[in-house]
Amino acid sequence: MDTGFVAAEDERQILRLCALYCHHFNHGAAEDWAALFAPDGRFVKLNASHGGLGTGGGATVGTAELLDMAHGRRALFKGLVRHQQTDIVIQPGRDADHAAAKSIILVTDWRDGPGRIAALGDCEAEFVRTPQGWRFASITLSTLPRPQQG
Repeated sequence: MDTGFVAAEDERQILRLCALYCHHFNHGAAEDWAALFAPDGRFVKLNASHGGLGTGGGATVGTAELLDMAHGRRALFKGLVRHQQTDIVIQPGRDADHAAAKSIILVTDWRDGPGRIAALGDCEAEFVRTPQGWRFASITLSTLPRPQQG
């Protein structure tokens, strides 16, 4: 991991983007969530969740696919699943208009009453500065436990 820093104002805006990611997704604001991505943004889940979320691995690319995914998750989760990102470390990208981050993602599921941990994993994100501000270029999730390597 790079130990450099991005400009303080850029870091503040990227941290806000990460927080909005969770808030919009948690509350079913599919359009607002998809708008956090660049038009060609990617969401990649490397493996299926083992906590009963019913979500598999795969890639979703572009605004239309991201919006469809968010609408599907809104119906599946019924507003009763919460995403939290912690330990966010933002680092410089290839130039001043790009940045990267690593974080831990925790998902709790409240659909059956008392909450339970549904997923825990690592999140890697890439960001791009657009005319609308910082946006996700990509998010890659890897949840625990990871599949055994053969």
